[in-house]
Amino acid sequence: MTNTTNRFIILIITCLLFSCNEKKKEIVEETSIEFNTPKDFALEEIYHPSNNEQGSWVALAQGNDNTMFACDQYGKLYQFKTPKIGEILNTSDVIPLDLEIGEAHGLLWAFNSLYVAVNKNWDDEISDDQENGSGIYRITDANNDGKLDTVKMLLRLEGSGEHGPHSFTLSPDGKEIYFIAGNHTLIPERVKQNSRIPTNWGEDNLFTPYLDARGHANDIKAPGGWITKFNPDGSSFELISAGFRNPFDIAFNADGELFTYDADMEWDIGMPWYRPTRICHVTSGSEYGWRTGSGKWPAYYPDNLPAVHNLEQGSPTAVLSTSSLNFPQRYKNGLLVMDWSFGTVYFIDLIEKESSYEAKREEFLSGTPLPLTDMIAGNDGNLYFATGGRRLDSRLYRLRYTGEDTTVTSQVNLNNTQERNLRKQIEEYHVTVSPEGTELAWEHLADKDRFMRYASRIALEHQPITSWLDDYKKEADYRKIIESSIALNHQGDKELQSLILKKLMTIPITTLDAELQMDLLRTYSLNFIRMGMPNMSEKQKLIKILSPLFPATESAISKELAQILLYLEADGIVKKLVERLEYHTEQKTVTEGVKMLSNEATMRSEEYGPLIRDVIAKMPPSEAIYYGMLLSNAKNGWNKDLRTRYFSWYFDVLGSKGGMSFKAYMENVRQRALSHVPEKERDYFQEISGVYSPTSAVADLPQPFGPGKNYTGENMGDVVWGGLDNYIGNIKAGKRAFASANCVLCHRMRGEGGAAGPDLTQAHTKFSTYDLMFAIYSPNDEISDQYANTLFHLKDDAKLAGRIKSEAGDSIVIMPNPFNESYTVSIAKSAILKKELSPVSPMPPALLNRLNEQEVADLFAYIIAGGDENHKIYTGKE
Repeated sequence: MTNTTNRFIILIITCLLFSCNEKKKEIVEETSIEFNTPKDFALEEIYHPSNNEQGSWVALAQGNDNTMFACDQYGKLYQFKTPKIGEILNTSDVIPLDLEIGEAHGLLWAFNSLYVAVNKNWDDEISDDQENGSGIYRITDANNDGKLDTVKMLLRLEGSGEHGPHSFTLSPDGKEIYFIAGNHTLIPERVKQNSRIPTNWGEDNLFTPYLDARGHANDIKAPGGWITKFNPDGSSFELISAGFRNPFDIAFNADGELFTYDADMEWDIGMPWYRPTRICHVTSGSEYGWRTGSGKWPAYYPDNLPAVHNLEQGSPTAVLSTSSLNFPQRYKNGLLVMDWSFGTVYFIDLIEKESSYEAKREEFLSGTPLPLTDMIAGNDGNLYFATGGRRLDSRLYRLRYTGEDTTVTSQVNLNNTQERNLRKQIEEYHVTVSPEGTELAWEHLADKDRFMRYASRIALEHQPITSWLDDYKKEADYRKIIESSIALNHQGDKELQSLILKKLMTIPITTLDAELQMDLLRTYSLNFIRMGMPNMSEKQKLIKILSPLFPATESAISKELAQILLYLEADGIVKKLVERLEYHTEQKTVTEGVKMLSNEATMRSEEYGPLIRDVIAKMPPSEAIYYGMLLSNAKNGWNKDLRTRYFSWYFDVLGSKGGMSFKAYMENVRQRALSHVPEKERDYFQEISGVYSPTSAVADLPQPFGPGKNYTGENMGDVVWGGLDNYIGNIKAGKRAFASANCVLCHRMRGEGGAAGPDLTQAHTKFSTYDLMFAIYSPNDEISDQYANTLFHLKDDAKLAGRIKSEAGDSIVIMPNPFNESYTVSIAKSAILKKELSPVSPMPPALLNRLNEQEVADLFAYIIAGGDENHKIYTGKE
């Protein structure tokens, strides 16, 4: 790599007003983008849309000859001719299309038309024929005058935003178009009706997953992001693949195989279900296992496919095959993929592996700051790419190879390997019902290639069960039994449950290798998920088979055994799970396969880099968190000792640093666990985990009107912003809500209230409403050193937290309960192993759950007003 610096000038215009005359003074500030470019490549900045009031470009397309198209994320479509080498575009060269369409995430020139993926909310007040909201459109030149003039919607889409409709690519044979959408885009019925994926999909989690604590994607259900293909006039759509989070783009490699680059959920970093950004090989009927919240499937589950390559953290945008670029030969069967957050283009070197691929990657190009949005291969064989998005500064670049190696664009290689040809032959039966398809699929259910097995099972699921049920009953091959049992489980027919379980229990699990053991365990889980709890006889047989295997040597197998045994209520499983929890906490075990960005890469993003570095410094014990979350579902099998050990664990885990949702997630876990504690013991275990109830301190306070509700990160936002929109209330109601929510016990407002927490009179001048809302909803997220409790680790393995009241002689006196300062505990100094700031906030969570929605709105209005009755929120005056 070589370092080049691209310097550009930003003009900041400051207007100075003198009497009636307006004078302008230009302040010139020089800023630079530091580029790392590959050797023997030349980089040119050829246009600066932001400087010309043409928005922030997120989509590009190569048209006929040297015509290109671009689109502003929140604005117009543009057309221009690519400049000659060494030249740049002028404003007059970039022409907006005179059409009422824009805000596109994806563009494609094909079939003498411009295809546009609009990403824009539909306005319910405007009829569909009067606007162009989210959807797939075709723009043509109807009168052949050389200008695009006619817009036709091919597919209306529900969904928008950064997880909405995205991008296109042309099929290798040039006859069809492929399209990809993020997980906030609903699959239209006309697409779903013609699907290569069986549409009986589900969340398929044995226990109810935890939804994101901040409300992200909580209402988004299976199957997540999806890929379809369609013919030029949009009369036929076919669903190809699903189970993604938010991949932005797709591309075919030189072998004619489709790939995408899927996004991670950065708020989940540190949690056991976190999945990094990854390169996925998009085969027919493929499912990649994204589910909302903690419900994401591990890559090793046989009912989804693994990534070709895992990267680290980032925000994936463009994907491009290198086969159409005039690049040296070593790049010819790979991909270039873009990361918006950390300003990096990676080269993904695809290496054939059976009917799929594995990959190596290297940094190809990077820059700081460099918010990469899209890239295309120009007709000249050069790489063109744009930066921008989210209204950031936008630029257009050209990268060309200037070295001496041979460069030639390559044709798509349709001469597949024998393995790929066989997989594609099987995949034909994802759309065709045929006895030959059943026979071919059954033959390859036990193939050593996972992609081949997957294709075979999907083919089987598209055939009538009656055509292969007899084969299932007679089958003796363990792998075929497992794969075909997954297919039967997906039917959800309770009458088949005993047949399936009887067949599975003939497989001696201890004789299997680790991969096959996992597949068998997942098949058991799917059976329970789709068909319910087995009968008592089957249940006891399964416990007898599986219980001696836990814990296993393999972490993944242990986790799957753990949830099955807890679901079946095996004797002694809670004790074993608590032991696993403590073991992994002590070992600080991190879930396998999760890698973090290098320190150098994190420095390219001021927004995300600090979070990544903080997590690396205090990585959560994600394996322990898995068992902690699993135990929150356990209703039976507890005793006081086990519960004490479990609830004390929250001090350990909350001392870590995870993504934005980490601590709020853990509070939700604690709350679910507490819901299974007998009510008379609940306060005790609340205190064990560091949270005290107001109890007698609230006796003199007004009680909420109620009825309350269990507010979440998502619905609290609706309540707060909905309640404050055109708010009608008064200072008296706000003051009452402040007291009935117990805020007054620890916080002052205009001189009244307690002093255990910060004074809130000026809080509205320092924090946004969003920040205030989550500080109340999830108080463990950020704890000021000034108000944090001190956590004492004692020699008997106990933990105590509280504010230090006094320290004299041989003891320390603490106040554990912020609501009752008269309650103190004396700790002998000789009993203390260490002390540190407590990761558990003195402020209890869920304080608002006793308030009704109007009371919540009254409380926030009061805090925003700083207790001032003359504030505009009460008077309506600015």
